[in-house]
Order: sequence, then structure tokens, then C-alpha cells
Amino acid sequence: MKENDSIKPSGNGNSSEAEKEQRKEQLINEIAEDLKEKQPENEENPEWDGSQAEYVADDDAEEYEIPETGIKISYVLTQDEMYKCLYHSDMYKTKGTRAVVQSVVFGLAAVTFFLVYFMTNSQYNSHNLFFGILCLIMIAVIWLVPHFHIKSLAKMMADGKTIEAEIYPTHIDIGREDGAWSIELDGKSEIREFDSIFMIYTPKGQGFAIPQRVIEPEVYHEIQAILLSGTKPIEED
Repeated sequence: MKENDSIKPSGNGNSSEAEKEQRKEQLINEIAEDLKEKQPENEENPEWDGSQAEYVADDDAEEYEIPETGIKISYVLTQDEMYKCLYHSDMYKTKGTRAVVQSVVFGLAAVTFFLVYFMTNSQYNSHNLFFGILCLIMIAVIWLVPHFHIKSLAKMMADGKTIEAEIYPTHIDIGREDGAWSIELDGKSEIREFDSIFMIYTPKGQGFAIPQRVIEPEVYHEIQAILLSGTKPIEED
């Protein structure tokens, strides 16, 4: 793995910026080394699909005379990966542990209503049957409606378009020309790791997914360290 060259102050008032970049690159390298030590050598990134990564220079950095080296990746999100990204978004609040809890509550209520229906002969007996069936319908809604809606969106959004990104210690450049945009790795964006996917959420509500399968093993820990050092982790429900 080739390390980035040390950044030297330009001597024209940018020394503090250069020192800040040096400290961040040192922190990233320390995190990457720590991640390597915690993970067995033969399991660095078992899901890598053979995509190639390459080092690229940040053109914008020349304006400030602070050279910065990034890692370029390109990939296509599959329908399954898009589904997972949408599922872990805030599109539906009722999911995971919350969905299980609500399902249990409706299930217990349904059992209660059915027991009352079969064990009593009151004039309100039909109401117990109705509410018991309604509870079962609510359980189906909790699990099936989000699943089919997200699956439909994933199929539409996984259009086979190639995503290109350049990952630098301080930011991520995504796309080219008119569709290009960036994510600043200044600690304001949030990151969630699930199903071998890094998902970044910006303060503006934008989302960006990087499947771990597209990251070359030689740069996996470096990219992981850059992402973790420049974002805030999101706890899973």
C-alpha cells in the first residue's frame, strides 16, 4: 500500500491549513492500521468483486496549494443493494425492533378478541371477531406494505447506471459535470454500516451508498478509516 506524501506548508499563509490536513491524514492512517490489526489478514474484504481502485489527485486542492490524494471507485448498485439502502432509510418508521413489538401487541390483542368471541355469547360477540381480524390485518400491513413498496422503488431506482466517486481524506466527489456533487467529511454527515454497505447521510438529506464489494482489499481499510473519521455513526434500532 503506497502512503500519501507528506504535505508541506506553502509559506504563503496556508501553513495552518496544511498542518490541519497533516493531522487528519495521520488520524486516518492510525485508524486504518488499527482496523487492520483487529481483522484477520485472510478476511480483509471477502466480498470484494474485483473492481479496481486507483489513486487520483484532487484538482480543487491546487487552488489552495494543498496537494491531496484520493481513491477513485466506480460501481453499479444492484436491485438488492438498493432495497437494503431504502429499507435502512427513514422512509418507514415501523421496522426492525419496532415492527416486532407492534406485531406482538397486535397478535396478543387478536388472540384476546378471538378467545372472547368463542367463549362468550354476548350481543357484542361479532365486534370481537371483527377486531380480531382487524389486528391480523394490521400485522400484515406492518410487514408487507413496506416490503412491496420498497421493492418497487428499488426496482425503479436500480437502473444500471455506473456511479463514479473519488474519496479524499476531507471529502467525497461524486459524479461528473452537471450531475456532480460532494460530501464534506467534516463530522457533520452520518454513516450507517449494514449488510456490507457503507451508507452516508448528509445534513441536506442526501444519501450515498458504497458497497464493500467494490472496494479493493489493498485500500479497504484506508477507505473505511476515511469514512469513519469524517462522519458520525448511526445506531441501528
